[in-house]
Formats: sequence, structure tokens, C-alpha cells
Amino acid sequence: MLKVYFDGACNDNGNANADTGIGFWIYDESTQSELLRSSAYGGKGTNNTAEYKALINVLQLMIVLELTGKEILVQGDSNLVINQVFGTWKCKQDHLIPLRDKAKYLVGKFANIKGKWIPREQNKLADELSKEGISKKDEEVTKETPKNNKVEILVFDLGDGIFKVTSKSSGNSYAIDINNNVCSCPDNQFRKNECKHLKHVKQNYIA
Repeated sequence: MLKVYFDGACNDNGNANADTGIGFWIYDESTQSELLRSSAYGGKGTNNTAEYKALINVLQLMIVLELTGKEILVQGDSNLVINQVFGTWKCKQDHLIPLRDKAKYLVGKFANIKGKWIPREQNKLADELSKEGISKKDEEVTKETPKNNKVEILVFDLGDGIFKVTSKSSGNSYAIDINNNVCSCPDNQFRKNECKHLKHVKQNYIA
């Protein structure tokens, strides 16, 4: 079983323009070892949007790493996110509905995945990673990619050939595994094209 821990942090909760951070890590019970961990700046938003972005990012990354067939337990200390995605809670906040829908869509890609709420004291590492992510705002590497008008793409190097890319125009984030030439975006996953995200990372970040 893979145990996934995620968390989001915000430096001014309730303010939609506050800086956020996301963090997650994955533990492999079969090898009794940590598979990976990530800490990144989550853009502007609230604590709830940061929690959702952390979950979405780790789900995207696991899809890229072809872990969808594994038994997976996703754990977080956000009652709202866990119960809206894995449970029966309704989402009444308009700004969260697209994030909820995206998370549920990604969950549907996994063969055996469950979600579980855990208290904050059991989620300390993910909490630390998310808070660390807020401080990484100034470490972002911003590049401009032409597509009619110039579009800014943020690229995060997570190590071992894994990258996270975020379009500042749309706010969409995707995971890239450069070793296997795959991206979690629809253009690559469904149409099997070498998408603009892969091309961008190859052209600008691969020696």
C-alpha cells in the first residue's frame, strides 16, 4: 500500500490574494520507505484552495508515475477536502467547485484509492512541507512561452526527472516525468501528443 499525506498552508487565511504553499509525501509500505516528497509555492488563494491544490498535485504526479493500479490511502487533516472528494459532503463554495470536480475526476483514474481524515498532529511532515512552500515564492523560475500572446509558465523541479508546471494564465498545474516523456495534461494523456509542457521543460530545463 502507498500512504499519501498532503497539506496546504496560507499566510493570511480568508484573504483570496494571500500566498499559499502545498506539500505532500508518499510512503511505500511494501518497502517501508519514503517514495517522494514535495514542497512548492501554491500561488494566491485561501487555506482551502491550498489544500485542494496539494491533493490535485499529488494525484497528478501519481498518474504520471503510473501508480494508478496500486492500493492507495490518501490522508489529510482537512475535513472539508477529504469529505468533499472521498465522502458525501456537498461543495457549496463556488470557488472550490472546480477544484473539487478536478480532484474527483483524478481520483476516478485510480483502481483502489481511499481517503481518510487524520488530525493535524499525524500530518506534521506534510504541514511542514506546505509551510515551507510559501517561502518558495521567490524561488519560482518563470519563463515565457509564445502561443499567440505570451503565456507565463512556472516550472518546479521536484528532482529525479519530475517537474511540476503551472500556467499563470489558466492556473492549471500538471506533473511531468521527463524520463518517460509523459505529462498529466489532457493533450498528452488522451491524445498522446508531445504537449507544450514537455517541449517547454525539454527546451529550457534539460541540459
